[in-house]
Amino acid sequence: MQSFSISKFCERQSIGRTLYYELRKRGKTPRTFRVGSVERISEEAEREWVKAREAESEAAA
Repeated sequence: MQSFSISKFCERQSIGRTLYYELRKRGKTPRTFRVGSVERISEEAEREWVKAREAESEAAA
C-alpha cells in the first residue's frame, strides 16, 4: 500500500495546501494516519475522497 504526505496529496489533486486545510475544517479531507510525526494519506483514502467529492457534485447538479 502506498501513502502520501499532505503536500503530495495536494499536488496529486491539484489543490493548494490552504484549500486542503480549509476543507479539513469542514470535515472534507481524506482519512489520515500518522507515521511518527508525519501525517499520511493512503491510496484507499484518496480514492474514497474522490468518490465522495464526485457524489457531492452529482447531488448538487
